[in-house]
Amino acid sequence: MESKNILNARKSKIILWAFILWTIWVLFYALVMYLQVAVMPFWISLIASANYNYLFALLSIFIWKICKKIPIDRTNKILFVCYHFLLAIFFSALWLFMSYGFWYLSEGERIFEQVNVREIIGWQFLFGMIQYFLVGGIFYTIIYYRNLKQKEIEQAELKILTRDAELKALKLQMNPHFLFNSLNSINALITKDPASARKMISQLSELLRMSLESHDKLLISLKEELDLVHSYLAIEQMRFEDKMKFNEHIDADLLTRPFPAMLLQPLLENAVKHGIANTRSGGTISLSIKRQDNQLVGTVVNETGHNKSAKFSITESNGISINNIRQRLDRMYGNSYDWKIDHSEENKFKVEFKLPLSD
Repeated sequence: MESKNILNARKSKIILWAFILWTIWVLFYALVMYLQVAVMPFWISLIASANYNYLFALLSIFIWKICKKIPIDRTNKILFVCYHFLLAIFFSALWLFMSYGFWYLSEGERIFEQVNVREIIGWQFLFGMIQYFLVGGIFYTIIYYRNLKQKEIEQAELKILTRDAELKALKLQMNPHFLFNSLNSINALITKDPASARKMISQLSELLRMSLESHDKLLISLKEELDLVHSYLAIEQMRFEDKMKFNEHIDADLLTRPFPAMLLQPLLENAVKHGIANTRSGGTISLSIKRQDNQLVGTVVNETGHNKSAKFSITESNGISINNIRQRLDRMYGNSYDWKIDHSEENKFKVEFKLPLSD
């Protein structure tokens, strides 16, 4: 309904501007007639001009339809010129016939006393042809720019569709990757603690359910992403017990904000796999998400204590996840996001990202 109202308002605006432009043309045409025929009073020139040109304005609706039927880019150029030359003759003759016909019906033979028809009919006919070509040229210009704009819109829509397809393909890469690692975690518990393994399978089922619910979504709420993260960490917490500590600081105002699906989970999975799992003493994973001006700032920090065996290099599966995330963010936000990896401190690995917030 709203789009229909907008369309009607746009049409009304076009009609208003067309009326204003044709009125200006009526005044100009009346002035030309007045100067051309010295014996004709200006008010008669004005009435005659209004009769001629408002009628031509109505006839121009058919010129518009003809311009759409005879496209300039798909018609032989010689035929194109011939078509419009013959149509200009036809429209000019029809226009004058109808103009004088209406005038004769209202004024009778007095029009011949008011206007010397023989003196002006010739240049009026030529003027009618010129008007036809002028109006037709304006219409072809409008059609050209409308088609150009339509092509730009179609190309933009195609780019969006292509980008969405690429993003979904990248997101699908993530699901098997995290599922593979979760199953490895369960496998490690089956012989050691069957009860915990069963509980972990239940957690994994819940995790897969949430993942499937958002599988075709590129953006979900931050709360939904955190729910998925908490389910994943619950699985890993059962595996590592006291060896893994997790701290979380989330700005509550951001929980309903749109957030890239499957962004936090692979970061935390990397922190577990390449930090916690590689140390005897374990470590602490910290997640912070806050608002800073018009940006959402997220930080994942992995601290493993003083253990030389911890490896934070971005290689193999870790690199796949990081690169996947970067590719998705590139396609979603272009140059309007920020991404930093910091490993300047020993036994500490930090990833920080900044995403634009739209109010």
